[in-house]
Amino acid sequence: MQDIVATFLIWLVEVIQVPPGSGIFVVMVSMMISTISNLAMKRFADIRRLNRYQAEVKQHKEMEKKAKESGNVKLLRKVKRRKPYIDRIQREMLTQRCKPQLLFIIPFMFVFAYLRGFYSITDPVSGAVTEKIVAILPFNVQNLLPFLNGFIGQPVAGGFGMWFWPFYFMVGLGLGQILQRVMGTNVMSMGA
Repeated sequence: MQDIVATFLIWLVEVIQVPPGSGIFVVMVSMMISTISNLAMKRFADIRRLNRYQAEVKQHKEMEKKAKESGNVKLLRKVKRRKPYIDRIQREMLTQRCKPQLLFIIPFMFVFAYLRGFYSITDPVSGAVTEKIVAILPFNVQNLLPFLNGFIGQPVAGGFGMWFWPFYFMVGLGLGQILQRVMGTNVMSMGA
């Protein structure tokens, strides 16, 4: 039984070290971390209150803009009187949003650091670190944006190979927003 498990684990490590297995694995890890973060947000933050506060802040910003544009002294006074309240709810919003992050930031940093080490090779003599390709974009992004070559990846056969941290960052931003909407944890943005 141990041989089967060991053989499977060796095979799994080999698969997730090179594309496309590495890209799929990074996407799955990113989804898992985003899901845990969103569940914590749902558990520890009052989303309805945060949305209500965000609507009040947005209304205040619009009123402030209108008062400055029109020069209406009465409206400017009203905006100034309401400013301490808006500052207080903005601080409360920040606190509510940071609570879940404070619980999970250290474990998430350990996961990220471990994966960063897993997807890089350190030369024992010089100490130089070489990044491994995690995912291959099926087009040559370096032709359009040459500064990305060597910054987030390098050209490879079949496209542009991305290293771990930029790929994780890109996937995390995209999937994080989608998961927030699906799980109902996104707070209205200022522009909404």
